[in-house]
Amino acid sequence: MVRKSNTVIQGAGPETVFLFKPAFPQVHCVNDRAFTTPCDAGNTPRRRIAGPIAVGDKVFGASDDVSDLHPGDWLIITEKDRMPGEVVAIDWAQVASVSGSSVQVQTPFRTAFPNARTWDPDHSGLGFFKLPQLVEGAQFRNFTVVVPDSGQGAPGISVFAAQHTLIENVTVQDRNGQALYSYLSQDLTVSKSSGDSGKTLNEFAATVGTGFFQVTKNSVPSSLDAGIYLLAGVHDGTLTGNSISFVQSSNAAANPGNAIGILAREIQRVTVTNNDLAGGAGAGSMGISVGADYYLDVPISSSGNMIVPNDFGAAWAADYDPTNVL
Repeated sequence: MVRKSNTVIQGAGPETVFLFKPAFPQVHCVNDRAFTTPCDAGNTPRRRIAGPIAVGDKVFGASDDVSDLHPGDWLIITEKDRMPGEVVAIDWAQVASVSGSSVQVQTPFRTAFPNARTWDPDHSGLGFFKLPQLVEGAQFRNFTVVVPDSGQGAPGISVFAAQHTLIENVTVQDRNGQALYSYLSQDLTVSKSSGDSGKTLNEFAATVGTGFFQVTKNSVPSSLDAGIYLLAGVHDGTLTGNSISFVQSSNAAANPGNAIGILAREIQRVTVTNNDLAGGAGAGSMGISVGADYYLDVPISSSGNMIVPNDFGAAWAADYDPTNVL
C-alpha cells in the first residue's frame, strides 16, 4: 500500500521481480493486489451538486453541507448513471473558497456535467466528495510484477484516486487479474510498459486521463472479441499509432461471433487514426465501430470524432462500421 506522496518504487530492470501471492480471505484493497494506492476514497459518501456544470465554470452549488471545505482541499466530481451504477463523467477540483452553499474552484472545469440523472448517492446523479487522503507523485519504475493464478482475481498495479502517477519500464504478468488498473485517478502516465492480464483485461476506468488523454504506440499482441474499447464518456483525446494483432472471437468453434478491432461507444472529440489492425474472427468482424448505445439510463451521444486514416489487414469483413458516428 503506497500511502505517502512522492514514493518511488524502482528496480534495476526486468530482472527485479516482485512475486505476489495473495493471502485468503482477500480483503478489498488490503491484500488482494500487488501494489495499490489507498482505496479509502471509494468508501467516502458523495454529496449532491444542485445544478449542471459547464466547461469554463469556476463555481458550483451544493445541495448538502459544505462547511467543512477549506481552500486547498481536493474534490472528486462524478456523474453516475443508474444502469451501470458507475461514473460516466469525472474531474478533480481544488477548492478556492466557500460561500454558503457555493464552492469556488481554483481552475475552471474542462469537463461538462449535465446533471441529467436522478440523484442517488451511490449509483446515479451528480455529486462530489472530499478526497480523504491525497497521494501524488508515486512512481513505479524498472521492474517486473508476477501474479500467479490463485483462483481469484488479483490486480498487479492499482492506481486508485491518486494524482500524477508514473508507471515506466514495468512488466506485469498477471494470470487472473487486471495487470494495470486505474480508477478515480488524475494524470496517470504509463510508458514503455507491458500488462499481460491473462483471463481479464487492463482497465483505466473513471480516470481523468480518459478525458484529455493520449494512447500512442502501444501493441496489443492478443485479445478476445475487442482489441481496444472506449466506453461511456471518454472524450478529448487521441488513440493513434497503436498496433492490434488478430482479434479472436468467444466460442469461435461452437458459436462464432464477430470481433471488433476498436470499439467505441458514447465518445466525444476523440481522434482514432494511424492505427494498424491486423484482422478479426467472424464473418461480420469490423475494424472500427463508433456508436452511441451503451444501455445507459441517460444516453451520451458520440460526436466530433475523427477515425480516418487507419490501416487494416485483409481479415476484416469491414474496415469501418457503416453506422459509425463521427
